[in-house]
Amino acid sequence: MAAEIMSGRLTMRPHGAWQLPETILWDEDPFAQRNWVFQFHTLRWMEPVRRIALAGDPNARKFWVDTCQSWIAANPPGASKSRYAWGDMVDGIRAMVMTLALPMFEGEDHEWLTRSIWEHGEWLADPSHLGHSNHALHQHQALLVVGRVFKYQPWVDLAIERLMELFDESFDDEGVNAEGSIAYHRLNHDWWETAFTRLDVEGIARPKNADRLKLALTELAYATKPNGLFERIGDIDVGGPTGLQSPELTYVQTQGASGQTPSDLTKVYKAGYVFGRSGWGDFEREFVNETFYSISYGPANRVHGHQDGASVTLHAEGSPWLVDAGKYAYVQDKMRDYCVRRLGHNVVHIDGVKYDPTSRVSLDRYKLTQEADDFVLSDNGYAGVKLTRRIIYVRGGDFFIVFDTVRSSKSITAHQRWHLDYETTVEPTKKGYNLNRVRGRASIQWAGKMPTLSTVRGQEDPLDGWMATDWMKREEATVLSATRSGDRFRFITVFGAGRRWERGPEVLSTSPQDADMVMTVRNGKTVWSVRIGRDTVEVAAGDGVFTAPRISNPLGLAAELVRDALSGESNVAPCTESAFSPAYWQTLRDWVRADDANQRLRRLMVLDRLLEKLDVAGDVTKPDNGLRSAIVDTAGHDLVFDGLISQTTLGVRREPLISWNQDVPVRSQTYGAKVHSIYGGISGRLPADSPATLSIEVGGLTLPVSIGRGDTDLLSVRFHGAINREKYTLPLFQGLTSESRGGNSFAIFQDPSLDLDQQINLAWFLGTKEVNLHQEIADVVREFARTLGGKRVVLSGSSGGGFTALQVASYLPDASVLAFNPQTIVGAYHRARAEPALAACFGGMEEAVSDPGLLSRISAVERYRGLGKYPSVLYVQNSGDGHHVQKHLTPFKDVIDAHPDAGRVEFIDVNWGKGHVSPTTQIYNDFLELAGARALSLEV
Repeated sequence: MAAEIMSGRLTMRPHGAWQLPETILWDEDPFAQRNWVFQFHTLRWMEPVRRIALAGDPNARKFWVDTCQSWIAANPPGASKSRYAWGDMVDGIRAMVMTLALPMFEGEDHEWLTRSIWEHGEWLADPSHLGHSNHALHQHQALLVVGRVFKYQPWVDLAIERLMELFDESFDDEGVNAEGSIAYHRLNHDWWETAFTRLDVEGIARPKNADRLKLALTELAYATKPNGLFERIGDIDVGGPTGLQSPELTYVQTQGASGQTPSDLTKVYKAGYVFGRSGWGDFEREFVNETFYSISYGPANRVHGHQDGASVTLHAEGSPWLVDAGKYAYVQDKMRDYCVRRLGHNVVHIDGVKYDPTSRVSLDRYKLTQEADDFVLSDNGYAGVKLTRRIIYVRGGDFFIVFDTVRSSKSITAHQRWHLDYETTVEPTKKGYNLNRVRGRASIQWAGKMPTLSTVRGQEDPLDGWMATDWMKREEATVLSATRSGDRFRFITVFGAGRRWERGPEVLSTSPQDADMVMTVRNGKTVWSVRIGRDTVEVAAGDGVFTAPRISNPLGLAAELVRDALSGESNVAPCTESAFSPAYWQTLRDWVRADDANQRLRRLMVLDRLLEKLDVAGDVTKPDNGLRSAIVDTAGHDLVFDGLISQTTLGVRREPLISWNQDVPVRSQTYGAKVHSIYGGISGRLPADSPATLSIEVGGLTLPVSIGRGDTDLLSVRFHGAINREKYTLPLFQGLTSESRGGNSFAIFQDPSLDLDQQINLAWFLGTKEVNLHQEIADVVREFARTLGGKRVVLSGSSGGGFTALQVASYLPDASVLAFNPQTIVGAYHRARAEPALAACFGGMEEAVSDPGLLSRISAVERYRGLGKYPSVLYVQNSGDGHHVQKHLTPFKDVIDAHPDAGRVEFIDVNWGKGHVSPTTQIYNDFLELAGARALSLEV
């Protein structure tokens, strides 16, 4: 690069090459772009030349000296030909360039250079020359360095004071930068880290709030889409977190292969950003396919921000669907205006009314639940008009509902605009558009009163339907527009991506219900009912769920009706002053069954007890030790009091699992099967039906199992990993379709530990302190094998299910294990998953780790270290999953290799790509056949 510059060819990205003239006049502007002139006068482009000059190249030294002296002669302070020569930031960078060249002149006369550096110091010290934001940062750094070089303490002190004040303005206490652009959030992080490193070298203490830079890295992790690039908010076209390091950033850059899962699915930053997603690649959905969305709010006049308040972006199934128009370039033209102003964003635009560039869009309220993310924003940027946008992300259904309400003092025309990525094509439908890309499909539809729909793409006059892709580069992109006129109206919009090439969401119905609205939306094979109140969102799978108007306190009313139904009977059900627990639940179940003749009355009494406990428990998002599930089971289908007691009112996605009267069993609506309840021992009590759904009572837990009889001598036992509880209703039997077609006998278990906390998605079948669920399940599997004729038993699972297969098999040494990418140490898994599960099951991570009796239950490494005989194990590990290779496979393999039975454990290395990738159904079945054959050969 230095040779090219010295030959006269200068390239300063993102601009093209330019031939340096023999004599530089320092008023050149060959590309008519201020950014090029800005860079030219920093002299930073001579850094490659300086480096080889310092290494002893005389030609490089002469080039640097001649060029620098030329600049100094042509540009006295405040009297230069170009207004950028002494512009803020330019002055600071150039002062650094000159100062760093001083070692080149050691032992020689360089008064001309030191005089210019001193002039720069005087210029930088003058407050009238200061810029703001990152421009000021470069000026303050330069003043610090110049002051140190000249040992002039007043400049050093002034620079430090200014740096401390500016940092407090630049990053808030959540680590968010003030400049309004994700790209500049990253740049400012890098620049400030450099500035603080200079302080470190000089022995100057960093400010007390310097840790905000670490929080900035976390924010950048949330702002990174599943494809590894930053979301396009503010001045940014392309770019990502490459080169940055933090546990969370490592996780998103490796697609979950290494690092630490960020703690939240949705993160709201008070500085004006919302970043949400469907998951982090741990619910049997690949990381790159997760849904990601962003919402912008706050002031419209941030340094590198745009007029994007209330704008929404969407990236899902590996593709960008709703996008921002981008940055384009720092030029004055129609495309730059388009990108910066309202037209370039997914917002409501008002015809003929100028938008106030100093306005602020406020986030009036938001609520995040398992069911939905709900945001309300308001915008008064158009004079005489109030815009209110409500954005609801239905997490289980993976679709969005947007209400845009327009209120005006006079009749106006409003356009709700949606920018699509330039590679997306559209197909009109009755209610909106289907969106198509090479690797996926999505949809956007309108409900309620239909607006006038139109599209625009690549229009020049007036300019519309474009997106920037890089510096001075743009592509034609479709913009969808919904238009309405009047003084009071609203748009109701539903959009989302389809899974596995399915179409996106389809609006089936919209109907008012008192002050609420009920919508039904199909996405994939599931219909979702959504009831939307002024401040509430209720979601349920299925149609016709919200048929009756919403009641403000349904469980309180249910409690009253339960007491009325007792007809003055004294409640003699067992009670406890302690919090609800599985042990107490077992006591209540035993008490109900002790009197068959009065079982209904006893269930009412138990309901009364449980509802009292629920009132004390309060917040439905807190762990309840299984209380809500106990209420569901006690109520069954016959004591629901006109739906007052339901999954929806309790905030739990779980069907009743106890058939109190076996002659009138409860039925699973999900599987269309009656539930056989087994208590007091399993021996000789399996039903004849096949397949059959069982609920086995184990020490206060209710263990769901689906079993089937096959025509081979192999019993396939499956355990699940993390479950998307926003999408699925329990019980959930993963792999049931595949097993039903396979011909083997099977038993598919669902983890009852999930009942202990409705917020956890993975609990590794840990049970409780009192109930070693792995051992209990082993006893159940042993009875299944005897009854179903399973001479060969293969226990299998992926991820957390693989851990469970290993643990259960440790009590069944004659069984075979098939484990895909398993955890082997619960505590070594991502804290966001491990800590809540250990808290629900054992009271916390510290309690579990410090209790010798629990350690082997949370660590297959410890469990297998103490085993005398190993089961047969096929351990299949994706080599692209660095976290599981390092944290789980390696310590487990170390223990296995040192054991006499090491030959019974085979480790198979596969390459399925980056991250925690699950096996396909075909791969699972192929390995299952291999595991069965291996078990047979070992048995022989």
